[in-house]
Amino acid sequence: MRSILAASVAIGALSVAGCSNSASASVHLNDDHGRHSNNQTSYDQDGDLSLIGSDMTIAGRIGGDLSLIGSDLDIRADIGSDMSLVGSDISFSGTVGGDTSIAGSDVEWSGEAGGDVDIAGSDVDWAGSSDRNVSIAGSDITIDGRVGGDLDIAGSDIRLSRTSNTGGNVAIVGSDLEISGETLGNADLVGSSIVVSGPIRGRLLATAYSRRGWSWSSDGSHQTIRINAPIGEDSAVCARRVVIDSNADVSGGLIVFAEEAPVFENGAIETGVTFEEIGNRDCDDLLDPYDR
Repeated sequence: MRSILAASVAIGALSVAGCSNSASASVHLNDDHGRHSNNQTSYDQDGDLSLIGSDMTIAGRIGGDLSLIGSDLDIRADIGSDMSLVGSDISFSGTVGGDTSIAGSDVEWSGEAGGDVDIAGSDVDWAGSSDRNVSIAGSDITIDGRVGGDLDIAGSDIRLSRTSNTGGNVAIVGSDLEISGETLGNADLVGSSIVVSGPIRGRLLATAYSRRGWSWSSDGSHQTIRINAPIGEDSAVCARRVVIDSNADVSGGLIVFAEEAPVFENGAIETGVTFEEIGNRDCDDLLDPYDR
């Protein structure tokens, strides 16, 4: 499976934001270019803007790059080129023409990005859109919006809601994974509990199995994969337990590696499913031939 390197986002964001202040000509700390009102500064300029401060609310238009290091950052501006934000609570509801790097604690995104987006945070809520790729590293991560390219996530509790849509491939490593949105490409998933209730048009590869002890939950959901949506051809999963529900469509072929035969609930159709017991084999080795 593809390795997820979203954890490097924080380093990248720090380096970009830090270096931006070496050019003093791009730093504006007075009223020549910004209008101040109710703790909000509104800009209308063609050049870059780089600031270091505490709580900042930025609105208006920045024609070039925007680089901010602060505490609480609220960005409601249209950015012509790249954007780099480092802070604590970060909210963005504008537009970015280029690439974006964000490192923070609580990150809320409801804006639009024309380039790639890299986010490192604790709680991350993505409710906007990006025309290209999105990489997120965090703890609790919710995707409610649109990703035009690939979506890579490393975290703990990860949810792709029913309103989410990914135009490329999805690669997720976490603990509890809930995949309810639509994925047009392939999906590579690793977690202790995986629920797929949104359509995956490409191939699904999923692992929810560890001999080292992902503990069983009271409802038996740990080390379990539940499929309750259409998935693409030549899919394969490896788990202690696999459940196929009534809304699943696995007619394109699904290989199930598990400790026991898959459970078909609520009249689920069994056509297309092949079962092999895991035995002493490793999930990575079992799924590797299907990773294409």
